[in-house]
Formats: sequence, structure tokens, C-alpha cells
Amino acid sequence: DINEEKGTQYITMEYVPGEDLKSTVVRVGQLSVGKAVSVAKQVCEGLIEAHKLGVVHRDLKPQNIMIDKEGNVRIMDFGIARSLKTKGITAAGIMIGTPEYMSPEQAEMKETDQRSDVYSLGVILYEMVTGRLPFEGDSPLSIAMKHKSERPSDPRRLNTQISPELDRVILRCMEKDKKKRYQQAEELYSELDNLEKGLPTRERMVPKRKTACIVIEEKFMKAILPIS
Repeated sequence: DINEEKGTQYITMEYVPGEDLKSTVVRVGQLSVGKAVSVAKQVCEGLIEAHKLGVVHRDLKPQNIMIDKEGNVRIMDFGIARSLKTKGITAAGIMIGTPEYMSPEQAEMKETDQRSDVYSLGVILYEMVTGRLPFEGDSPLSIAMKHKSERPSDPRRLNTQISPELDRVILRCMEKDKKKRYQQAEELYSELDNLEKGLPTRERMVPKRKTACIVIEEKFMKAILPIS
């Protein structure tokens, strides 16, 4: 829920236990295409709701994605999120986000919007289906600069189970020019949904919950998130 108290807007969110996506990837390696697409679709649902509220996450990563035992996904930690209505992402000269999942515009300390979250989700999807990050380096800065200037290896070269269509979706999410990415999370969701429908029935992962959730870690607490 979105509320306001003494001029400060905040989002109230539920605590839900589970395993974060990063731990899952570390534990099992490459996820099945069906599992990865299911997770990405649910993250899209959460982003759609956040973006409708005018909020861009800016630090979307597997550590901030919780999966419960029924396969339901929750997006966590909106601690550095900002309003899409607000200009300027941060103080001058400071990068905001996690380098491994950071969009090129964040690496360049430029304006962010919903397409920055789409890029980060593309990186997450890449990692889920290949078991590795698209860019690694000796320092956070070197990794961030690779997001800005280097093209990732095609996912299909790392996992032959990835279809050409999914390969295309991932790389479109990760376009350097945000005008070439999916412009809204809804567009990406539609592509993933079509991909999922093309999978064999046995490979599809259907969570029990039908609506996306956005949560934080602190049990029964109210997250005070400035969004204006």
C-alpha cells in the first residue's frame, strides 16, 4: 500500500520468508528455462505495479528477489528506489546500484527510468539460464564500465537449451541504448508469456499465487520510502 505521513510518502509491505534467487542460482547452477521464465514473468508483474506507482527500483538483483517454496516471487529492498517524476538519480559523481546488475546509464551516472529496471532484469535472466554473470571484473568500476561498453556473450553459447527467441529477449533487455530495450515491463512480460506458452507443458512452472508482490525483509514493519 502507498500512504503518506507528515508529507513523506511510503510503501507498506509484507514480510515473507523464503530463499533469495541468488542463493538458488548458487545452489543449483543454471535454472531450467521454464523456471527462469516463470521467475522473470513474476518479477515483471512486480515491476509493472511499482512503475504504475511511479517508482523505479534501481537495484534489482537476485539477492533482492525472494522465492517461496510454492514458487511465488517477491521483489524486496526498495531502499534506493526513486520516483519516476523526480529528476536526478543521485548526488553528482556517485553511482547508484550494484555493478553486476547495473544499467549503462547508471554506470554513466545518468538519468534512470523503468527501462533501467528492464536492463537489470535482463541481466538476472541471463544469469538464471547460463549460471554466470554477463560481465565480471577486478573491481566494481571495471564491471560497471563493461555494462557501458561491452556486448555480452550470447546466452545460447553458454546453454544450448536456450531458444533463439529467449536469446533475443535477453539481449534486447540488455541493449546499451535504452531506446532499443523493451520500453515498459508490460512489453517484456508479453514476450515472456508467449515464450512460456511455447514450452512443453512439463517444463512450465505455474506459481499458486496469481498476483505479484513487492515486499521487504523486516517482519511486520513499515518501509518508509521517499518517492517524491
